[in-house]
Amino acid sequence: MNKEEKKKKVIILLGIWGVCMLVCVVIGMSRSTKAIVKRETGKSVIAQTETVDAKPEEAPTLDLSALQSELKAYLKENDIGSKDVGYYVEDLESRQSIENNGDELYFAASTYKIPLAMVWYDAINAGDVEESEYRDLLENMIVYSDNDAAEYLFESLGGWGEFKDAITAYDKKQKADSDYLVLDNTFTPANMGHIVTYLYDHQAEYDHLIKDMKKSMPGQFLDRNLNIYFAQKYGSYEEAYNAAGVSLTGHPYVVTIYTDLGDYGESVIGDLNEICYDFFNTAE
Repeated sequence: MNKEEKKKKVIILLGIWGVCMLVCVVIGMSRSTKAIVKRETGKSVIAQTETVDAKPEEAPTLDLSALQSELKAYLKENDIGSKDVGYYVEDLESRQSIENNGDELYFAASTYKIPLAMVWYDAINAGDVEESEYRDLLENMIVYSDNDAAEYLFESLGGWGEFKDAITAYDKKQKADSDYLVLDNTFTPANMGHIVTYLYDHQAEYDHLIKDMKKSMPGQFLDRNLNIYFAQKYGSYEEAYNAAGVSLTGHPYVVTIYTDLGDYGESVIGDLNEICYDFFNTAE
């Protein structure tokens, strides 16, 4: 092999080596790009998953018109006149409500003792009075519906007018007009329902009251068919049998039921609240 041939062979070998190197670089870049794409795609998927998982699933809103139909059907099936029963029911999650004669005045019987106790617990929380001086009175008034204790407490406020004026703070929709103030122990189902909603929204301030309400007539009135220590205050006077309370077991809701049915009213109250409880805890 002469000198010229050797030179050509070296050039060919260098060309082949250059092509090989170029191929290796291209393959390496391709792999690197794929790895980068794979890593970036992985991050994107994870971020998307985390975003989806972090978003809480919204609870379905209950259709209270279905509950209204059930309650109305019960009254009709049992030949109960619509005017003989007033009720207010509020879903404490959606804040929707339904009512029957919600704005009609009823003799409230002992259900008025709920806001009366709230006024005094406000005074205790503000440091205006000592709880030790009033604890027994408040407990007896709620748990055993002690009328002497109640009379002492609202007379100490100045009487019905002053008491009713004070409790308008618990229901911004209720005006302290002349009828409302003059008619002593009369409330509307909606008014009392709004008061109990306020109680629920400020549970920490009324802890003792709620505990007493759970001890009030277990297995009767709102708790008649449930037997779950439903937080309630019952009341009866002549033909008026009433109850107001809040469900703290399962789905939270407020219910106030005023009746003009005599002692039959208690079983009606139990049945209506059972319908409410079943609706809120099985319809979700």
